[in-house]
Amino acid sequence: MILADHYPRGNRELRGSYFKAHGPKDTVTWFSCHGVQLKTEEDGRMFPVSDSSSTIVDCLLSEAHKNGVLLESGRIATQISCNDNGRFDIVVAKAPDNLKQTIQADYLLIATGGCRQGYVLAVQLGHTIVEPRPSLFTFKIKDSDLNKLAGVSFSRVRAKLKLPNLQKSIPQLTQVGPMLVTHWGFSGPVILRLSAWAARLLFSSAYQGTLLVDFVPDLHVDDVKNILLNHKRKYKKQKLQNLAPPEFHLPKRFWQYLVEHQGLDKNTLWASVSHHSLQLLASSIKYCSFDLSGKGEFKDEFVTAGGVPLSEINLNTMESRICPNLFFAGEVINVDGITGGFNFQNAWTGGYIAGTSIAKSALSHS
Repeated sequence: MILADHYPRGNRELRGSYFKAHGPKDTVTWFSCHGVQLKTEEDGRMFPVSDSSSTIVDCLLSEAHKNGVLLESGRIATQISCNDNGRFDIVVAKAPDNLKQTIQADYLLIATGGCRQGYVLAVQLGHTIVEPRPSLFTFKIKDSDLNKLAGVSFSRVRAKLKLPNLQKSIPQLTQVGPMLVTHWGFSGPVILRLSAWAARLLFSSAYQGTLLVDFVPDLHVDDVKNILLNHKRKYKKQKLQNLAPPEFHLPKRFWQYLVEHQGLDKNTLWASVSHHSLQLLASSIKYCSFDLSGKGEFKDEFVTAGGVPLSEINLNTMESRICPNLFFAGEVINVDGITGGFNFQNAWTGGYIAGTSIAKSALSHS
C-alpha cells in the first residue's frame, strides 16, 4: 500500500515527493542511531520496542538539549505580524502574570499540533482554516449488556460503519483488524481507523450510526451455518452457552452474549436448538449490528482532522504560499493519519522539509 493511503486527509496531495524527502526508513534509521529501536506490526503500524511513548519524548528532548535548542515553557505566542522589514513580530505572554514581550524573527515555523492557538496565529498571517474535528477516537455503543464485557478482545473482525443520509459507498468505511470491548463500547485498531476515515461524517451525523461487525471474516455465512449444524450433531448433550464451536475463536463471554441476545435459553442443550435458531446465531456472528450513540468518553481522541489547507502551502518546502518565510509542519496542517505512527511520520517529514528549507534560505542570505 502507498504510504499516502494511510491519510484520510492528505492522501491525494502527499502522493508526490513529500515522503521521499524523509520517509519511514529515514525515521527508523534516525531513531536507531539515537538509541531507540522501533517495531512494525503486521498492519503497518509502528511503535517503539518499549511500547512507551516516553521513549520517543525522552530521545527528542535529549537531542534538542545536545544541539543547543532553547525550549521556552510557560509562554504563549498571542499575536504575530509582519513588520516593514519583512521580519516577524511575535508577541509572547509569560504565565502566570501575563507579562508580554515582542520577539523578532526572520523565519517562523508553526508546528503547534492540534492546539487551537496555532490556527489563530495562522489566520493572523492571512491563512484560512479547515474547521478542526476530532479524529482517532473510540465508539460509544448503546448496549448495557455489551458494556459488561469490557476487556473482551477479538484478534480479527470486519467492521462496517453505516451513517444516516450517506448515499455513496466509501470503501474505507469497512475495516479489518483487532477490536476491543470497553466499558462504553468498542476500541482497538479497526475502530480507530473507522473513526479517522469517517471523522467529519461522524461529526455531521452527531456521532450516530450503525456498526456492522463480522466476527469471522474469513468464513462464508454458509460455512458458519454448517459449522453450527455439525457442532449440534457432535455435542447434543452439551449446554448451548457452555460450548461454542472452536472454529469461530470467540471468547466464551461474548458467545454467551450472542446466545442471550437471540432470546435463547442459556441452559438449552445443543440437541434442542432449532434450525431457525442456528440461522439466527449464524447471522449474529456474520452480521452483528450495534447502534453507535457517540464517540468515546473522556475526550480520548488522539488527533484532529482539519487545519491549514494544503493548497495554501508549498509541500516541497512547507512554506506558506501567502506569507513569505512562514512555514508549517505537523498536525496544524490539514493532514491526519490512521493510528500506528502515521501522524508522527507526517510531523517528522514536514518538520524535516521545513527545517532544511529554512536552513538553505538562511545560508543563502547570510
